[in-house]
Amino acid sequence: MIGFLLCVMLPVLPGIGFLRLKRERGSITMTECYMTGLLACFLLGTIASCITIKLSRGFSFYCRLLAGLFTVCSLLSLFVGRGLIRDMILRMRDQAGRKREKKKYRKRQIAEAVILLLLAVIQIAGYFLYVPDTGMDTMTETIATTALTDAVFVHDPVTGQRLANGMFPLYKLVSQPLLYGSIHRLSGMGLADFLYLAVPIWLLAVNFAVLRAWAGMLLGGQKEKRNLFLIFASLLIVMGDGNTASYAYCLLHNGWRGMAVAAVLLLMGGYILYEMLVKKEWLYGVMGLLLTLAALAAACPLLPPDITRLSVGDRQWGMLLLSILGLYLVRERTKKRWRRQEAVLLGICLLSGIFPDSPFPVLGTAFALTVMWGVADEWKRGVVMFAGLMIMICMTGSVLPFRADIPKWRYIPEGSRAIQDKITELAETYDREVMLAAPEEVMEKARLADARIVLPYGKDLWHEGCNREVRSFYPYGEEALILHEQMKNDYNQPDTVAALAMGLDCDILVLRERMSTDAMRQYGWQETEAVPGYAVYLAAEP
Repeated sequence: MIGFLLCVMLPVLPGIGFLRLKRERGSITMTECYMTGLLACFLLGTIASCITIKLSRGFSFYCRLLAGLFTVCSLLSLFVGRGLIRDMILRMRDQAGRKREKKKYRKRQIAEAVILLLLAVIQIAGYFLYVPDTGMDTMTETIATTALTDAVFVHDPVTGQRLANGMFPLYKLVSQPLLYGSIHRLSGMGLADFLYLAVPIWLLAVNFAVLRAWAGMLLGGQKEKRNLFLIFASLLIVMGDGNTASYAYCLLHNGWRGMAVAAVLLLMGGYILYEMLVKKEWLYGVMGLLLTLAALAAACPLLPPDITRLSVGDRQWGMLLLSILGLYLVRERTKKRWRRQEAVLLGICLLSGIFPDSPFPVLGTAFALTVMWGVADEWKRGVVMFAGLMIMICMTGSVLPFRADIPKWRYIPEGSRAIQDKITELAETYDREVMLAAPEEVMEKARLADARIVLPYGKDLWHEGCNREVRSFYPYGEEALILHEQMKNDYNQPDTVAALAMGLDCDILVLRERMSTDAMRQYGWQETEAVPGYAVYLAAEP
């Protein structure tokens, strides 16, 4: 874990040099420094993957190249930004000194801090306790296969078999698995803990940093409302299962296909765009947007066909419209005029809601609630209206709408743990790759436990949401497709499955029903120790 923390803290180094492009250097924060450095790291990862693919080199070469590029970029950044670092440290020290001089804190500030801490604990508990949909995700298999074979996208991550024709460079440039794989190698963590524990907590911290930066942008100098904005945004994430664009939902339900990372990058890109247009930071803005586009391309370059489809019925629309209506009514009753900036930003959030995966409706709702609370402070009836609207918004979903059936650190279900342990035990007796044929729920977990296990066909056949890019490069043969169909019915035809699996040179066969003695003798299968609910067989050595 210490190695992982060191890896994820390093992006601050390239960010220092990049922020020299800003004119208002006195307003630079550590959040900006870290986020721009993180964008630079994604860009360096894309550059390293391009060079690796062009030279047809392996994963070890990619890791060394990325480490070299990052080292050069960081040293150059420290050299050109040495004055900026000194000013930032002095400013942070002065701010800390002024805070120590304050002996008394207002009760409202303490209450906001307690609520923020509570919400952070709830979200972190969610990352610890709930498992993402590993069946629809191929990130774990991709990293494990890449590390095992030391080849960059030469093997099908779903099945582990070598691709017949390789992959197009466009698909190889999905550099998020390579970037995560390099961090995994440097940190020395186990793959399951790294992907399903460490990375979510890291992204959670980044999300809070980005939301805090957005609070400063949306509310200007109203520092007392920034915590309120974070509170409302966090509540909307924790409450309401219709909020499918939230970071927590992406991380916990959609796996590691780049969607959660893309949401964070979109926020940072919006912040940089604001700096460019409002504060006239043209050079910083242009370079920042280029970095954001490069990072988005690295995280999720293959957009689904329905990315611009109007998300009719999504509850986040109702949340945003309801909060805007409430804000309008409160403004009318208090005779306060709309500020142009507020109206424009709410309009942007409303228009951006046409994209199903956009986080802006959530931000627009949190912003409207924050402004409404500021108006309601001056009018008691406004507090009642605000509380009613908040209750209505929360009632559109359910509290903590996550799947809580499996703890994250034990992401293999208890019911299939015995069969998974048996398969791993048998695979360890071989000094080569092992071909496994088994029911779907067994096969999709087996390669998560051991990347040396190879499958005759993958979960992209039975999971609609699974990555299907490799199918066009490595089409399954007729025998594999027939085996897939027969395996669904092995209750009735275990002997047929035994014949097909032997024809595909499978080493381990798992069935729900035992095959006949004649089939074992005819096709050369040897029965092993039984596992509750399954019959396990080994192929006889030739």
